[in-house]
Amino acid sequence: MSSSVPTGQEPLLPSPPHLAPTLILRIETLTMTSKPVAIVVGASRGIGRQIAIDLAKTVVVAAKTTSDASTASPFPPNPNSPASTINTVEREIRQAGHEATAIAVDVRDPASIQRLVDLALETYGALSLLVYNSGAAWWAPVASSPFKRFRLLQQVNPEGLYASVQSALPHLTRTAGRIVVVSPPIYSRFFRGKTAYAMGKVGMSVLTKGLAMDFVREGRGMAITSLWPAVQQQP
Repeated sequence: MSSSVPTGQEPLLPSPPHLAPTLILRIETLTMTSKPVAIVVGASRGIGRQIAIDLAKTVVVAAKTTSDASTASPFPPNPNSPASTINTVEREIRQAGHEATAIAVDVRDPASIQRLVDLALETYGALSLLVYNSGAAWWAPVASSPFKRFRLLQQVNPEGLYASVQSALPHLTRTAGRIVVVSPPIYSRFFRGKTAYAMGKVGMSVLTKGLAMDFVREGRGMAITSLWPAVQQQP
């Protein structure tokens, strides 16, 4: 991902970024008779969509939003366009012969996140993987970043991740589960021209590092990983 907005583009802010399209997936492997379950938060477009589709080659996904994927034309839509929704991703997965269910989650609301985790457990009985790809972006200097934008960035990025981890962690502990976070390495160049955004994303990386240390110190046998793709292949 580029560290600055291309010339002539407005600061990036998905609409509405706090409503995270989420997939609950059951992962199949050649060595397992019981399929582990994954939650992918932020799976409608781009990196999150591809993560969900790749997992779903061996997965089941659960829950429903209101948009109608059957009317999408062309299908599948451009994966980086607004036409790609959580329901078109669900349809792609199902047409490939796998199971998927989609749900809209307000990541600013811990109760909404808890309902998602509860649904996964009610549907599949366990949870083995949490992927947090949801994110709001606003690439602008401090003087051009209103406080309401700053607040949203923190609610969607570090706070949404924190709430997701807290809701999922008791159940991931039972399965020696894994957590994957889309957040950057911590380096000063990343802050340039987008301080408000960087504060939240770096906070996600701090959570990743801190929780990894907790896992080692407590001997949980779990892992948390941060990914930050530098290049996203266009279709």
